[in-house]
Amino acid sequence: MKWQSFSSSLLTAELRYIQSIHETGDLQNPDALVRHFLPVFRRLRLAWLSQKKLATLRSLPFYYYLVARTKYYDRVFLDAIAENFQLVINVGCGTDTRSYRFEHVLKRYGVKVMECDQPGSISNKQVMTMRLGTFDHVTYVPVDLNADAWPDFECQLANSNTSKALVMMEGVSPYVNVETFTQFLGFLANKLHPESLVIYDFKLSGVKDDFGLVGQTQRPFRLTSVRNEVASYHRELGYMLEQIELSSELSTRLIVGLADSGAPLYSEDAFVRLITM
Repeated sequence: MKWQSFSSSLLTAELRYIQSIHETGDLQNPDALVRHFLPVFRRLRLAWLSQKKLATLRSLPFYYYLVARTKYYDRVFLDAIAENFQLVINVGCGTDTRSYRFEHVLKRYGVKVMECDQPGSISNKQVMTMRLGTFDHVTYVPVDLNADAWPDFECQLANSNTSKALVMMEGVSPYVNVETFTQFLGFLANKLHPESLVIYDFKLSGVKDDFGLVGQTQRPFRLTSVRNEVASYHRELGYMLEQIELSSELSTRLIVGLADSGAPLYSEDAFVRLITM
């Protein structure tokens, strides 16, 4: 039923918060606003983490990869605004804060945002963001990617899809069955305005194939890293593959000095940038 469990989403939020207050320079996570999505007692505990605990976290390959992934999607988000995209669709938005961190830029350019997640999750997020203010540029839409239809999302998209859009799916695909994620990609290619962008990350085939097995997800989405095969898969769905990048490549590109630091690189994922045809 869920593409990402609440515990996993909360853990990611906690790591981003830790990185925002305990790291500096290129290693600092830019998402400082995520603290508002954490209980106060958890924020206090995370603020006083021991050096031993921090050292343990820093030894995990996923730790610095999360910094790079946050920076990557931030850049994607801001570039779309600069390139006159009028709609950003954030599928599996979880505790993501871009719609609020970049509120001033979104409103300056008149960009609307659709935040999409499981019905319970998106309802909770809407309640939590009310504590931060009023965000009339954001619409909250329930979407279950393991379903075979998305009526609320389709209706909202029909009312908003007047120009090219950006669709982002950060950390989502490993928690969705391959059949329904493929179906959703095809649905987007058919419904989005031509030359829209769809950007997502995925778990590589043969790497932790049991990762994401939760609820209804019994055949988690996976892809190869072979460019021709990735391009062919997406071409059949109605996309042109513009870019594919491994998580290790992205991490060393976006975090200066990481390659020479001795820190373990996360090599389980890849990113694709797609254009609707």
